[in-house]
Amino acid sequence: MDQVRAGERRTRDLSWGDARARALMHALARDAATRAGFRVCAIEVVRPKGLLEFVAIYGDMTSADERLGTASRLADMQMVFADGERIGHFIWIPDESYSDSTRELIDGVVAVPDIPSTGNPEDWHPMDMLVAQIADERGDLRALLYLDVPADLKRPDKDRVLEISDALSLTLRSVVTLVEREEFADHMRIIRATRRLARSNPARHDVNHLLREARTTLLGALSVDELEIHVFLDQDAESPDTLGLGMAPDVRQALDEAAARAWANQRVLIIETSRIWGDPELDATHADWFSQALEAAGFEAVVVAPVGVDDEVLGMLMAARRTGSRRWTDGEGVAALELGHDLGRAIANAHATQRERALLEELRELEEARHRFLRELTHEINNPMTVIAANAEFLAASEFAGDRDQRRAQAILRGTERLSDLLEGLAMLSRVSDPQHPPMMERIDLVPIVDETLASMTAVAEKASITLHLVGETHPAMVYADAREIASAIINLVDNAVKYSNPGDEIWLGVERGLDGSITFGCKDEGIGISQADQDRLFLPLFRSTNEEALRRPGTGLGLGIVREIMQRHGGSVEVESRLGRGTCIRLHFPPMPQGEVRDPSRRSSSTQPGTSRVAGP
Repeated sequence: MDQVRAGERRTRDLSWGDARARALMHALARDAATRAGFRVCAIEVVRPKGLLEFVAIYGDMTSADERLGTASRLADMQMVFADGERIGHFIWIPDESYSDSTRELIDGVVAVPDIPSTGNPEDWHPMDMLVAQIADERGDLRALLYLDVPADLKRPDKDRVLEISDALSLTLRSVVTLVEREEFADHMRIIRATRRLARSNPARHDVNHLLREARTTLLGALSVDELEIHVFLDQDAESPDTLGLGMAPDVRQALDEAAARAWANQRVLIIETSRIWGDPELDATHADWFSQALEAAGFEAVVVAPVGVDDEVLGMLMAARRTGSRRWTDGEGVAALELGHDLGRAIANAHATQRERALLEELRELEEARHRFLRELTHEINNPMTVIAANAEFLAASEFAGDRDQRRAQAILRGTERLSDLLEGLAMLSRVSDPQHPPMMERIDLVPIVDETLASMTAVAEKASITLHLVGETHPAMVYADAREIASAIINLVDNAVKYSNPGDEIWLGVERGLDGSITFGCKDEGIGISQADQDRLFLPLFRSTNEEALRRPGTGLGLGIVREIMQRHGGSVEVESRLGRGTCIRLHFPPMPQGEVRDPSRRSSSTQPGTSRVAGP
């Protein structure tokens, strides 16, 4: 996937986007990799003259920084894509699908990830490629998004690729929006007469505000008596009849078509009371109508300058001078055409930004609605559930209830307990996944949290005839985190380990320190384990194992989803190692402390709870 192709060249002097745009694109690459369950994601944008440029590379990849800003031929990659299978938004090209000619083309010029080739057809091969071709609304290719090195190192089947395609649909749209925005921003940097229009925030983000400012500015710049800007791009854009010509729909359509021809031929139209210059077709069909309309409005002439970007006409600029004013010169016509280019870039940029803001606002509203729904759901269900539980307890304790009624009451109580656990989990999931309520970050020691978890879970483990062992670090292990959330994540893991272990099993939990200063909490059990198929969906909310043995044990399917949300919002990660029937090891990886923080090197005394043991080393 990591292409370093023949004919590659550096484009640092033409590097895509500014620092903020590159940061946003990197964030999209990180989001795509996380959502899809891959370790590496790279994004290339289509540049002029058939070139591709790397603009974002997320993940552990050799010389990633050096590859950013490099350009290569799009035609080469299109030959590679011909060997693949289209699945949703993606093209899947396994190593064995490359033709001899394609393999010869990329041999020696494609850098492969540093993973082994196992020879197992189900395992991810270093030469496998999963790439999305991202097109705009017109169907033009704008960017490529590559996914490499799945977290489980397994090749995705067709259903899994379709799931990834659906999950990344909005991300791919955001890439297009960002590419278009930056393309138009590049156009904005070279505009001349209309550069003042882009200085205010409303003009950059609102087409209608831009048009109002443009009219005010250009009225003076062109030395005209009246000016109208008509936009085809947006149905909601304001296009008032400021010239007062009162065009009927058929006349407006004929003028719109004439403006499109003028853009194609890069010329302006001059409409005078005697004739129309620059478009014989419009002159032949509507010269008389315009002659009468200009006389009625008191205009000597109207110049129509097409407004557009590249090969797309976006509208027209109509400037009028009253009777008795000087005639339009050829130089003024050229200036009006130049303004059409500049204004077209500004309109397109503002329109792209509007679309991006609308998309982000829609995503924000959907996220808020989800959190609001969960809050209201847990609140509304909790009240009747309390009433049901109280009455069930009364019936269970009543001396008038027979054995059958008491068994029914006990069943109701068990059901309310499970529902209570579910509601508590939903509330926690909503809280830790809400970006509007970030964690309360502070410098905390992970070791006491693990000790407290051990103390609270000892009785539960002893009741199940399971032994807990405390292993690893005894020194302070400082992390930057929300103590409440991290404690919740750790106790979730230990509770799961006890729940899915058998009598006589042992569980080891403790803290390890990495060479780079990172901290890892690990929880290892000898329980029933997790199948590979279940591991792929393990962190989905409400997912329960397909293993019948696991399904017989109580659970909501929310615990590991909560753990992953907590670690992601702390900048950490969750690692799972498990084999069905052979136990499970789950590790929480915490990033190193922020620069400037100094870890406490002093030793601390360790305590061992009853029924547990302290073991040196993980």
